[in-house]
Amino acid sequence: MKRVMKWLGIIVAGSALLLAIFVWVYAPIRAKRLAVQYEKFRAEHQAEHDAIDAQFNQHDTVVNGIKWHYVEEGNPDGEVILFLHGLPEGWYSWRYVLPLVDQNYRLIAIDMKGYGRSDLQDEDYNWHTVAGQIVDLMDSLGVEKYYVVSHDWGTIIGSVMVSDHPERILGYIRMEADLIQKEEISTTPPPSVYLEKPQWLLFQNNWIASYLYQDAGWLIDTIYPDRMTSTFKQIDRDYLVYEYSRPGVATMNPKYFLTSNWDLNTAIGKICKNDFPFPVLQLQADSDPAQPQSIFADIASECPNVQLEWVTNASHFDNFDQPQQVADAINRFVQAQEGK
Repeated sequence: MKRVMKWLGIIVAGSALLLAIFVWVYAPIRAKRLAVQYEKFRAEHQAEHDAIDAQFNQHDTVVNGIKWHYVEEGNPDGEVILFLHGLPEGWYSWRYVLPLVDQNYRLIAIDMKGYGRSDLQDEDYNWHTVAGQIVDLMDSLGVEKYYVVSHDWGTIIGSVMVSDHPERILGYIRMEADLIQKEEISTTPPPSVYLEKPQWLLFQNNWIASYLYQDAGWLIDTIYPDRMTSTFKQIDRDYLVYEYSRPGVATMNPKYFLTSNWDLNTAIGKICKNDFPFPVLQLQADSDPAQPQSIFADIASECPNVQLEWVTNASHFDNFDQPQQVADAINRFVQAQEGK
């Protein structure tokens, strides 16, 4: 027995030593190597990146100490449509959609906090806090009421924002996020949530998430191609890698996953109930493996005040797969509200 315990102790000690070497020796070396690699990548792709930026009206502003980068298109005097992107993206998520949306509207697509050229310093990622900071941004731009179009994790924050500030919202188009809540969820989700979305559990460890996110090229290449029905273009891949590899993104971005920041009852449940004074459209890809059509089968009974519309022949990144369909749905939705 003593011999077994001795060998067990050796194994535990050896494992602890290997883990320590990994955390304190290899990980910092890897981080420095990747920082150099992506600094070189951005330099090599600078001209290509700037050429894309030049096609859109790029803006930067600071509101209450929070830096925001955003793109603004369309009619500066028109009703505003605010676009919120998901993970791991940026304003660029809407590159192919924006030119197809009715240009009589004022179109504002932001880099969400912790992404790209927006704030990478403030560490408060409570969903209500981030939602309020976006409202502050809109205040600074002189926008009182606006439509919201959101995708993926932008939908989590967007849902909280429209729930917290319904008086500011003209209408809400909600893309690629769960809608029907199986049970009331506190800030500590039940195991069923993690069985459906195991990455949420993994990314709650900020160190692990940051370690994975540091390799922006690997992250983009892992996530996008398998969740698109169209070919992932090299030019799109390179722009997204450029933005996601900016120093600080890998550290701040995972903070959205910390359960201390969560409020799924607001992000999902309140939207399904839709007691708001504005319409809600769930715009969903018909071939998204993470959100199959089956999970929306009971919308009519569970969420009777939410309209459901499918983007056909599209997967999770339907804004890349079918930008015309997405833009058409947005146009129909906002134009239907005119005169009401």
